[in-house]
Amino acid sequence: MIHPRDITALVLAGGRGTRMGGVDKGLQPFHGVPLALHAARRVQPQVGCVMLSANRNLAEYAAWGLPVWPDAEAGFAGPLAGFAAGLSHCSTPWMLTVPCDTPLFPPDLAMRLADAAQRARAPIAMAAAPQATEDGAPRLRTHAVFCLVSVALRADLELFLRTGGRRVQQWSGQHACAFAEFDRPADDPIAFANANTLEQLQELHGQGQDCPHARQPRQ
Repeated sequence: MIHPRDITALVLAGGRGTRMGGVDKGLQPFHGVPLALHAARRVQPQVGCVMLSANRNLAEYAAWGLPVWPDAEAGFAGPLAGFAAGLSHCSTPWMLTVPCDTPLFPPDLAMRLADAAQRARAPIAMAAAPQATEDGAPRLRTHAVFCLVSVALRADLELFLRTGGRRVQQWSGQHACAFAEFDRPADDPIAFANANTLEQLQELHGQGQDCPHARQPRQ
């Protein structure tokens, strides 16, 4: 069994924020709390510890009292570079990644990904949730950056990046990968709605029903 104490969460806040006009997405407010801090607080009860992936405004992120790890190389190489930075500092057997721009992600995310990985005996597990298609019929869509990954894959990922790899699913496709399906009746249908633009973030402000700043993350 993969216990919560065996998992370190990494909040991904190291992107360019291009579709938000180049702002640092992790610092944009959601109910008065920066997105990355909201994500850290939401995931903290699910795991043993939390750290952040960021590539600018590092002092501001560090002021929250959580470890902050920039990519090994400059240039905003994408989420896999954040994965690699996190894995190089991860002291638990498993690392869970969550993007900062999806503030309503499930409160049982870690548990269900861990269960999927355990049942499949896979070193990677990803979330999947229903999404409407053009004909109105829902289909499961993989959310690859909601990913539980074994630290045993650290060297493999570093090699993939050194040889020019960038896509999360291209890398995960080289390994056994389990999927946790968030399609139960009680699952929030907008749990994986993300804010690529400031307008989308504003829309999500009215969607969240819980208070994102109810507790500080445990250190």
